[in-house]
Amino acid sequence: MRKKLIARTAKLLSESKRGRRHQGIAVAYEHIPNDLDERNHGSIYAVINVNAPAASAEEVTELIVDAFHGEYYQDLGKDPLASFEAALARVNEELAEITHQGNIHWLNNLNAVLAVLTDTTLHVTQTGKAEAFLYRNSRSSQITTDLAGDNVNPLRTFINIATGELLEGDKVAMATPGVFFHVSKDELQKYVEEFQPKVAISHLADLVESNTGEVQPNSILIIEAITPEAASEETLTDINDEVWITEQAKPMQTAIEASAPFAQKALYYIKKYWEATIAFVTLTALPKVGEAFTGAKDFAGTLIDKEKAPKPVKKDKVIEETSESIISEGGKEDLEDITVNEKSNELIDEPISDSGNVIRIKETSNKPKWLKLEKINLSLGGKFKEDVQKITGGLFKKKRTVLIVAVIAVILLSLGIFGIWKTRETAETNKLAEASYTEAQSKLDIGKTQLASGDNAAAAQTLNSALVITTNLEKNPTYKDKATTLASSVQTTLDTAEGIVRVSPVQLADTASITGKNILGPYKIGTSLYAISKDNGSIAAVDTKSGESSNVLDKPSIDGKFVAATTVPTRSVLVLFTDKGSVYEFDTKDVQLNKQSTSGDVETPSAIASFSTNIYSVDKENGKIYKRLKTTGGYGARSEYIVDGSNVKGAIGIAIDSSIFALKPNGEVDKYISGKKQSYSLTNMPFAINSANSIFTNEDTKGLYITEGAANRIIRIDNQGKFINQYVSDGYKNMATVNVDDVAKIIYSAAEGKVAKINE
Repeated sequence: MRKKLIARTAKLLSESKRGRRHQGIAVAYEHIPNDLDERNHGSIYAVINVNAPAASAEEVTELIVDAFHGEYYQDLGKDPLASFEAALARVNEELAEITHQGNIHWLNNLNAVLAVLTDTTLHVTQTGKAEAFLYRNSRSSQITTDLAGDNVNPLRTFINIATGELLEGDKVAMATPGVFFHVSKDELQKYVEEFQPKVAISHLADLVESNTGEVQPNSILIIEAITPEAASEETLTDINDEVWITEQAKPMQTAIEASAPFAQKALYYIKKYWEATIAFVTLTALPKVGEAFTGAKDFAGTLIDKEKAPKPVKKDKVIEETSESIISEGGKEDLEDITVNEKSNELIDEPISDSGNVIRIKETSNKPKWLKLEKINLSLGGKFKEDVQKITGGLFKKKRTVLIVAVIAVILLSLGIFGIWKTRETAETNKLAEASYTEAQSKLDIGKTQLASGDNAAAAQTLNSALVITTNLEKNPTYKDKATTLASSVQTTLDTAEGIVRVSPVQLADTASITGKNILGPYKIGTSLYAISKDNGSIAAVDTKSGESSNVLDKPSIDGKFVAATTVPTRSVLVLFTDKGSVYEFDTKDVQLNKQSTSGDVETPSAIASFSTNIYSVDKENGKIYKRLKTTGGYGARSEYIVDGSNVKGAIGIAIDSSIFALKPNGEVDKYISGKKQSYSLTNMPFAINSANSIFTNEDTKGLYITEGAANRIIRIDNQGKFINQYVSDGYKNMATVNVDDVAKIIYSAAEGKVAKINE
């Protein structure tokens, strides 16, 4: 007999601090239910590590735990493995949803192990690099090998499950990946095997704290399978089974951490602004300064040229030829450029100070006409000083130039900042788009799987969700082409799931010139179709073979307006009710309209139908169906058809094949036989009907045809109420009703005065 086992656990967690270099959080979670039914269903365990910004990491972690816990215990009648699979599917769906909403930082940064223990059966799944080990008889087995899900595709985050049986004394350790930066796998095995979970977790906490001064977010969960008797002998009651580790607080470090978020952001923007400024100076400012310097040089040259005009040479100042170094008579070495007047070929000298020091120079073979002397004494007065002031003053007094340069600098800097922001925003947008594209592709794969299993409704829901994603992605220039291609694949698969047959109706005739666009019909009698104007009562006949149309009744004088009509094929007549309580018959053979005598009150019906020669009408206001028998001169008094106390309030359509079917706008159909409501509903519907406007069947037609003009479709239902397919076309917009020739397999429709047909 197999022993009953229970789980004894302990957890290690690290305190997470926002603003650290290592962002993220880690949790170790367990739920051992108090409720007996839940306990029999199993206990759940998890270690989760998300290396992402704190807010994003917390949201993802809470979502996983809540979805896992909530879905697993949702249906206690399920097999535990089925509940585990359902819980993982729910977690994946929730992850896909928050990713679609913009939380993408967790992608490729999630490490987790989720497990369920029911009696002695353990089910485990994993994503990322978190690991789980089984220790039995001094042997270690990594039970999460090859279980990792897709860490980029949210809908496939947790997809693989390993299942096994625990024996007495078995121990399981689940750990996030950062643990192994501080603890080797051999050390983990040693402590877990040698000690009971509480003691082992305490030793591991000491080991992690002693190996590093900086604690990353990590967690460990230890499970030991023991008998209840062994558990009752527990003596270590003063040791906590949950250990938190954290770094020692340091004053300077605390201050740095407190300011870290602001400093990091400030440094980031300073760096970016500096890069933008350097680019501006290098590419724009320096060339402008160079141009300004060149302009100053040219201006100086112009001023000097003005001084080249011929001047008489003073006789008392003799110039002597010399090959020695040029110095002033006063011994000064700070000299001005000297030129030779080429026009007179005479030497010119000019005093450069008030001190009387004069430079005398004569052109020789060693001293060319144009001498540049590098040193300038700005302390000297005279005309040279005035010229320098004129140059510099003219340059720097141009405030407009300075202002323009400043404005350009600000504009360029702003453009640089905007470019940085735009690049970052584009990168984030594309990252989100990539996640959305992956999600849509995954939903397409899931939809195909659901379709293959026969669950068309679930497949349609999944594929419609994928279609919404791809439609939004088509707005992204980078993913537009890929999204369009994927959308085409999704739409094709969705058409299959929703049983869509896309058709192009062949137009037989346009009766709008006779009936206008607001019509009743078409109604088939023999080889003709009849369309009836709601506005003036005119009736058009259309030949089903040639498509030729004719006006068989032109604006008759009637009491009110026609609101409902049906055919009595055995008598070749159309029966018409008006909004004034009158009943008419149009004889298609005699082409005559005759008012019918009636007994009692006549309601304004939302729809009428015939069976044999009797007429049935539905009053949507009170939900009653009335029956009228044909008499010699008209129709007898109405009688209530429904006899079981039910009603069809809100019904807008009625059809009879021997049973009576009443249709409501939301697609709900009530079936009656002999006045009693039957158990009946539409099944296998892959979509919801929101605005049905007519229903058709008769003794010669198998199943029902429901029109939904607002959705441009005709829905086909079999005799048991099961969805078969739907015919979709833009030509069905604002469709009135349909008439079906089940023998010829032709569906006739009318929309806005145009009568058309399709072959099934």
